[in-house]
Amino acid sequence: AAADAAAFQIDRSLRFSEGDQAYLNRTPSSAGNRKTYTLSFWVKKSKISDEMFIFAAKSGGGRDGFRFESGNTFRVFFDSANDGDLVTSQVFRDPSAWYHFVIAVDTTQSTAANRVKIYVNGAQIEDFSTETYPVQNYTGEVNNTDLHRIGADTTNLSNTLEGYLAEFYLVDGQALAATD
Repeated sequence: AAADAAAFQIDRSLRFSEGDQAYLNRTPSSAGNRKTYTLSFWVKKSKISDEMFIFAAKSGGGRDGFRFESGNTFRVFFDSANDGDLVTSQVFRDPSAWYHFVIAVDTTQSTAANRVKIYVNGAQIEDFSTETYPVQNYTGEVNNTDLHRIGADTTNLSNTLEGYLAEFYLVDGQALAATD
């Protein structure tokens, strides 16, 4: 039994508690590539049916966000959804499961559907209830020299993550596939 438990353990995970309003902050000192990047992380929700931010970046009036919706779908939006909004049809409501997300953004692509790709547990999500891609060469808030938060929104702390997060990576300048 001990060997089985060790096989499912993810080292260096962080527990985010909504009641504690736990989150991580970062304001980069220099801008990176704001058109091409990849987010990769493992997440395990402790609560279902709540809006919970995984990551957000804010500059001025707009923000880019990556979060679970109250209907247990996953949403990626750009400039507060004014410049792109993707909401999965797939739901994520198993509080015992770890999900591996890879979100590859490359707004330089000429084909709209290639500008944002979302992978969960190695499979690309292609079915969305809302599917509006950013315009070609959209310059987003991620990698800008403004506030970035892991586990919370950048505008308030009412939608913090309730769960576990591990192996969080932001890869600057590359739109990677889940196999990378």
